Amino acid sequence: MSKAAELRRMEELRRLIHHHDRLYHVEARPDITDAEYDLLFRELRELEARHPDAVPPDSPTRRVGAPLAEGTGFRVVRHAVPMLSIDSLFTPDEVREFDARARKGLGLSGDQEIAWVVEPKYDGVSTSLLYENGAFVLGLTRGDGVQGEDITTNLRTIRTLPLRLQTGSPPRLLEVRGETILSRKSFTRLNRALEDEGELPFANPRNAVAGTLKRLDPAVVARRPLEFIAWGLGRVEGADWRTHWEVVTRLEEWGFRVSEQRERCTGPAAVIELHDRLEKEREELPYEMDGIVAKVDDLKAHDRLGATSRHARWQLAYKFTPRQATTRVREIRVQVGRTGALTPVAVLDPVNIGGVIVKRATLHNEGEAREKDVRVGDAVVVERAGDVIPEVVRVIVEQREGPSPPFEMPGTCPECGAQVVREGAFVLCPNISCPAQIKGRIVHLAGRRALDINRLGIKVVDQLMTEGLVREVADIFYLDRERLVALERWGERSADNLLEQIERARRVPFARLLFALGIRQVGEATARLLAERFPSLEELERASLEELQEVDGIGPEVAASIHDFFQTAENRRTVHRMIEAGLQVERPQPVGGPLAGKVFLFTGTLASMTRSRAQERVEALGGTAAEGLSARVSYLVAGEDPGAKLERARKLGVAVLTEAEFLELVKEGSKLEA
Repeated sequence: MSKAAELRRMEELRRLIHHHDRLYHVEARPDITDAEYDLLFRELRELEARHPDAVPPDSPTRRVGAPLAEGTGFRVVRHAVPMLSIDSLFTPDEVREFDARARKGLGLSGDQEIAWVVEPKYDGVSTSLLYENGAFVLGLTRGDGVQGEDITTNLRTIRTLPLRLQTGSPPRLLEVRGETILSRKSFTRLNRALEDEGELPFANPRNAVAGTLKRLDPAVVARRPLEFIAWGLGRVEGADWRTHWEVVTRLEEWGFRVSEQRERCTGPAAVIELHDRLEKEREELPYEMDGIVAKVDDLKAHDRLGATSRHARWQLAYKFTPRQATTRVREIRVQVGRTGALTPVAVLDPVNIGGVIVKRATLHNEGEAREKDVRVGDAVVVERAGDVIPEVVRVIVEQREGPSPPFEMPGTCPECGAQVVREGAFVLCPNISCPAQIKGRIVHLAGRRALDINRLGIKVVDQLMTEGLVREVADIFYLDRERLVALERWGERSADNLLEQIERARRVPFARLLFALGIRQVGEATARLLAERFPSLEELERASLEELQEVDGIGPEVAASIHDFFQTAENRRTVHRMIEAGLQVERPQPVGGPLAGKVFLFTGTLASMTRSRAQERVEALGGTAAEGLSARVSYLVAGEDPGAKLERARKLGVAVLTEAEFLELVKEGSKLEA
């Protein structure tokens, strides 16, 4: 490539990187993968090294992060110590070369090796917390690395973030840096709740965290189970340490969650070995990670090694192999959900991604399908991250084979033929008798967090509807045993099992029923608010829009959705048929109770009941069910295969109960309640 061509390529790369920086950091909607971004950045850095006189001051290689969002409503504050990026490496040779440069910078020779501290590189949002005399006073986003946005109020809602250091002699000033993240399970629950409420789900955990932290309403942030994991320090006054390992250990003693996978090791071979081990275990770990970070343990060595304008020379990021593959789109189907929302799904040539055969990938919504311009026959990059539904990352336009029409959402429902309607980003089927909606509503009604009829999965519901045993939601309470027994692949045992589960489901707490009905924009939290405010289903049915909006936490849109649901004759008829079939609605327990003030956390598998049922037992007796482990938890109830929470609970001094001890406790509580 000629010099002129290289200079043009440098300019193009700078433009691309600036564009992707904004999409990733400001708008939280990246359209390329981290690996693709890293390749662009590396190419620019190599070209600029060959043409140093042609590097402008605003080159991405001269800055730390990405531009701050404008008009977000958050105050911008300068970091006392810049939050530098980490040099991304991809091969064992690059790790060995980095180690050799660090050894040279420290004057080591012969068989002298560097001691490294290795931690997972979490896929979240880097955050800075400032403590004055032990009290949390300021929280900032990383921003552009030089200055960040003040999100203190939102960060105060995170339960794993200590509002005061757990020490009697805190430093005068301590800046703690770490990652704000969502666990895989929390991310799945959050997306499920958004879909239950008729909202668009997040594409991945990092987007969910970034979008949540930018919310202007802290009450919304508080309902999302964000976590903070500390991994380092910025400015410090009134404390001193010799090693990074000491820093992380002290932070854990002072109340911070730190990585359980962190290890000290010596030399590059040990760093590479730990990287390879964590990469094999990544699917089993609770948080998304895209590699490891290795830091020189000796803090004085940090000062001696220094930093470039962008990267510290004492730490490296060794990335995992991206969980992506290239395949072709054979068809784009449109699925209809229980709320009537139409979702495009790409049907793919089967491809192995991380040991899983992927045949379909979500396109999320019409807007995203058009923005990515996914067409039938396209070669596409598909990504699978943990438990997240596989998604199309981008189209390889260069491999497009001949003309193909752009994707368009159908004008009629593919299931029932009704004319679709548009509401914002949604394309909806308005026909509440649409078979796809009925099927989805039954599966939702039978879900673990609703009526908990686990025998009513999608395949069984499909069969029941095909055979004519079920035509609408309430029909599940009128199933005939003889007709069930006669079904293909059924028998007396299968039929009795299903009917027993339905019989147990006839007694249902009011909040669970409201959630189970599948009212658009009504998740579990909103269902609980309604159950607390309205004494009966009949009064809720009669509630006006104004009365619904008077409920704290329910806005105009949600109120309208609830009101419209109960004003629809078909919905009222469905609910009344369920009541006529013997459905008994249990009223919420009054505030207080024998377990009032006690906080329970469940881990592992319970033999006698589902975890959600156990949480309900606790709440019915006045107790609280926690989402995560902290010092405020009164009891950890450990079932089979409890995992790491058990050991952490013992370290925190949290009382641990076996399942038998828990059952005895709630049994005694129930006697007192009676």
